Formats: sequence, C-alpha cells, structure tokens
Amino acid sequence: MDRNLFKIHSTRFYDVEPKAIHSMAFESNRLALSRSDNSIEIWNMTHSPHIEKLIPGSTEGSIEALVWSKGRLFSTGLHGFVVEYDLIALSPKASYAVTSGSAWCLAVNKAHTHLAAGTEEGYVCLFEIYEESLMFFKTMDKQEGRILSLSWHSSGDFIVTGSSNAIRVWNVQTGHAVNRLSLGRVDHFKETLVWCIAITDDFVIITGDSRGMTSFWNGKLGTLIDEVNAHKADVLCLCLSEDQKTLYSAGVDPVIVLFARVSAGGRDQWIRSVQRAIHTHDVRSLALAGPKLLSGGVDAYLCISSYPPKALSRYPPLPQAPCVQMALGKRQLLLRYPTSLDVWQLGAAAPSVHHLSANTFLKLSQEPARLLQLKAKDDEWIVCATVSPGGDYVAYATESNVYIYHFIQAAGTLQLKKLLPPEEVSTCHRMMFIHQSGSDAARLLLATPKLTLQLVDVSSTEPMKLVHTFNRETTNGKFIMEDCIHLMDCSSDGRFAAVADHKSNVVVLDVQSLQIYVTLPRYQSHPTALAFNPSCDLMVVAYADHKIVEYDVPNRQYTSFSKKLSEHLPVQWLNRSCAVRHITFDVRHPDVIILHDDSVIYTIDKNKEFSEPDAKITKFDTGTEDSLDAPPVPFKAPSAAQQQKMSTAGGGGSSSSCFGMSKKYKHLAYFGALDVGGELVAVEVSPLALEKHLPPALYKKRFGV
Repeated sequence: MDRNLFKIHSTRFYDVEPKAIHSMAFESNRLALSRSDNSIEIWNMTHSPHIEKLIPGSTEGSIEALVWSKGRLFSTGLHGFVVEYDLIALSPKASYAVTSGSAWCLAVNKAHTHLAAGTEEGYVCLFEIYEESLMFFKTMDKQEGRILSLSWHSSGDFIVTGSSNAIRVWNVQTGHAVNRLSLGRVDHFKETLVWCIAITDDFVIITGDSRGMTSFWNGKLGTLIDEVNAHKADVLCLCLSEDQKTLYSAGVDPVIVLFARVSAGGRDQWIRSVQRAIHTHDVRSLALAGPKLLSGGVDAYLCISSYPPKALSRYPPLPQAPCVQMALGKRQLLLRYPTSLDVWQLGAAAPSVHHLSANTFLKLSQEPARLLQLKAKDDEWIVCATVSPGGDYVAYATESNVYIYHFIQAAGTLQLKKLLPPEEVSTCHRMMFIHQSGSDAARLLLATPKLTLQLVDVSSTEPMKLVHTFNRETTNGKFIMEDCIHLMDCSSDGRFAAVADHKSNVVVLDVQSLQIYVTLPRYQSHPTALAFNPSCDLMVVAYADHKIVEYDVPNRQYTSFSKKLSEHLPVQWLNRSCAVRHITFDVRHPDVIILHDDSVIYTIDKNKEFSEPDAKITKFDTGTEDSLDAPPVPFKAPSAAQQQKMSTAGGGGSSSSCFGMSKKYKHLAYFGALDVGGELVAVEVSPLALEKHLPPALYKKRFGV
C-alpha cells in the first residue's frame, strides 16, 4: 500500500444520548449549564468555547436554576435546597433548605449580597451571601400558587415574581407585595403561567407566558404597556442585555425573537425586530456573553450566535474528552457513558489483491464487536475511565470509589476479575495506565480532587500498592497544581508522564525516578490537549487560543519548529471556533502532527515549508461518507499538484503546504492512530444518531405540506 495512504476505521457505534439543556448562567467568561441528567457543565468562553469542568449528575432531585455570584456557583431544584458547588472537587459543597418544599427559580441581586429562591408553595426565600456560606435571611409573605420565575430590581429593594395568572412586586424590606398584576387567559379554564420575568432600571416588567405572549408592564402603575404574540407556544425564557436596550425571547416555539428598545414620541417602546430559527426543539434557556447570545434547549446543542454581524456556532452534546480510549495492543476501543463502559473490538479488512487508491471501500473479514459492557454499581456516575495499552486492565472512577478490573482474553474466552485498589485510593478526576515494558503489570496514575497524583502498581497476581504520591511536600514545592488536572499522557517507553490543569500549569514527571522532571513555562491560555510523539520524547500541547507548542522533554526546551510555528499559524486556523479535543501521531509519519476538534481533522507536516498567514489550509482527499458497517477506508494526503491547484483556484491567498484539513466527519468524539502505522480510528456521533433520541418538536403548518 502507498505510504501516503491511510486506512480509516470509521466507527459509528458510540451511541451518545443527548441530554436537554435546562438552565444556563454566565459570568466572567464562564458559562454554567445544567442538563436533564442533573449534570452541570462549566464552559470556558475566553477563546474557543469548550467544556472545562463537569459536575456529575445525581438521580436525586433536579436542577431548575443556576446562578453565579462572584465566582461561586449555586443551583436549586425540586429537592428543595439551594446547593453551592466546589469547583475544584467538582461536587456539592453545601446545601441550604428553602421554606416548604421544591424550588423553581433562583436569582441574585446586583450587589451580590442576597440570593432569592421561589418555591412551589408560594414563598420567596432570601439568603444572605457570606464569604464561605449562605445564611437564611427571611421569607416574603406567602402567595397563592407556586412561584415559577423571579427577578431583582437593580436597586435591590424590590423583587418581581411570576406565577399562575399573576405578577407580583415585592418590597424586600417589609416582605409584603406592593402590587399585583393580573394576566389574561386564552381559555377560561386554563391558567396562564408566567415562565420567565425580567425588570429594567426604570421599572418596566417584561414577562413571557404560556400563551406565547411577551408582555411589557409599567411596574409602578401596574398597567400593561404592550404585549406581542411573537411565539406560537409557551415563552420559556427571556434575556435582557446589560444596557437594557435589547431583549431576546424563545420557548416551545424555538424561534428566537429580538426586541429593540427605541424612543418614539417622547416615550420608549419595545419593537419586535429580527427573529432566527437556530434550534429544532424547545429553547429552555438564554444568556448573553457580551454581544453573543447563548441558547440551549431540548435538542441539547449549545448555540452561540450574534447579529449583526450574522454568525452562528453550534456545539454538539459530545461527552467531555477523553470519552474514548484505545488499547493499541488489542485494537480495542473503550467508550465511556455516564453510568457504563463498553469495550469494542475493531473490525479487520480483508486482504486486497488490487492496487489501493484513495476513497476505496474495503470489505471486512471481521465485523466490529462489543466484547464487554461494564455498568457502574447503583448507576453511579462514571467520572473517568481508562484501559491499559495492552487491553489487559480496565479502570474507572465514580464520585466515591475507584474500580480496577483484569480483563482476560484468551482462547476465545473473556473473563473479568475485579482487583482491590489500595486503601489510600478513594476517587479521582483523571486516570491513565502507564505500560511497563516486558511485564504483564502496569502502573496507574490517578489525579485526585486534592490536586495530587497517585501512582499505583497494578498486578493481577499480587496485591496492588501505592508507589508514590506527587504533591508539594514530596516534591519540595515543584509540583504545583492550582486547579483540576484534566490532561494526562505518557511517553511510549513509560518513563515520562505529563499532566496539565486549567491554570495553564503543565508538569512532566519522571515516573521511574519518581521526580518532577520539568515544568513548562506558563502560558496565558490553558491547554485543551497534549500528547507525546511515540517515535521520540517530543510533546505537543494545544491551547484554547489555538496556539500549538512542541516541547523537547529530554532537553527541557521548546523545539526550533515550535518557535517557527508560533509565527506562521494561518489566520484560518486562528479563527476557528472549536478547541482541539485530541492529538495523535502515526508511527510511519513521525513528523506529522494530527489534531482534531468536534468536526475537523488537521495535520501539521513538519517537513513542509510554512506559508503566509493568510494562506488557505489544504483539504484532504477523503471522498464520500462511509457506510454504517464502518469499513476501513483509505484516504490520501494532498499531493504537491493538488496543493498547487488549490493555490491557483482559491482566490483568497495561496494554499498552505504545512497545514492540512478534512471536514469528512460531523461530530468527532475521537480520532487516533493504531500502533501498527497507516491505520487511523475515527469515532463519530452523527447528527442523525442524536436526533433519533429527541422527542417530537412543535408542529408547524408549512405552506404546501
């Protein structure tokens, strides 16, 4: 086979079930969003939006509302508590009971001194925000019916609430309602529910209700200014801009409608303006991040849009990386689900007697097969999982325990033997097996919530033991981790292991001597992917602002290529809206760096010359879509003639010879190389596979249908 041809195993058996977005809260370039499985994702929005942290979901209760307060995250739900979260341990830190049952809404005042929660029984509960805790302050007078929405006035002296058929204005100091506004009904026997509410500085109350109406009220006089039937069904969310000149609304009718505040005839009016169909199903939450609108709902996509200029980025509900791991020695994939693990054996292509060319579909002599399905005890959330390079060991961690198994595959039989971890090991956020050359044993590296690393000897014949713990004390202050460790990788010989946290600390350990080998210079942006080149001890790190560095670990310095690369990154690369999810290398081409994000595969060939920054990135010749049985399909890197053709036909700058790209896949969870060379594995979650899990959307009559 041509050395420039690669076989791709295009797998589509990773069955990810999309979870609807229920609520969102934005503060200081961080977005917190909750999903229907009660998990909370913390997205970093500074450069390229991506999941930074994940707080596992719980089967008890729900998350109906989220708020930030000076870097602290709070939620409430049907369990009847206001919960504060530890963003280092990624777990609930403290909980505070609200008065009488479930809570539906939560809001913090502008001064960040008080928190208000609206309950099922009609109470508004106020909490004082202290440095380390919340303290119950008071409750407002009980009203009839549940409180579905609430909002603070900027002065902090008034709260407006929405419930069944009514809006109330509350005086915070007295605890009494000072005004009650009644809503109309579409049907005499059907209540009108105020799902969302906002209030401006000049006391204009804005509501969205179950009639599909967006209403504007004079809060001082208690009169209706205007109401607009902008939606065909319930309005579930509103978002008011910081300057209070723009309002967005959406709901069961997923069209997002923009209202603009204009001055006419000596008074201000809210005029219906642009509308955009971004989502396919109900929109449950809206938030603003500067000029960009963040939206999410039942279709589970996080959408970031703006107008003007008209722009849209859609982020699929893929699990946080790493969700797929590969056992290179056995050609097996480990797929992580919220409460279970799957181990799949890759298919094998039949030998071909004909000359292979790009875009050729190969027949399979062996179909891909699921070898193992491992379910967590009591449906606990699986925080992380890993498989050893030889496929002999599988490990995963829940919020409370670490589980390690010996996976025995011999003579066509499969056996699973549970191993007992050391007593010192409790749980972790990340884990990785480090292969020991010439031995059946392996070492397991664990990143704990205490910002330490534990190294464990794993053996199927002897009791496991904790070899070493890396922390500030054992390394004379050299091991400095300030936030959750989210990236791990090791060299092919098992000597070096690299870890990184969200504060841009990247540390390389010498696992054999149990010492800190080197700490990389701290960069302004945090890393999203790192990997060792298996052919040498060079490490590549990709950052959220799209910078890529190559580090010579033995010599403790950046390579000359890394310095040149930072000066010649194409504008097309820097303008990407997605962060790099994974980095891999093919042993036949050690000078080619392969990276991918949610939908695009990129290559950087170190042997080719750099082009001008405005050069277009060359597209690979990858042909059409693969069939669902996932045969290996060869693709070929672009030749010099193809690059020249693109250079002359592009019309917007010359073609970049160093960078290459492929947009073959829609939602790419993983793209990696096998150790045999010339074979790559793509794990794709197609949009159609996600859509089949969604409920029906709002029916709309269309012309001619």
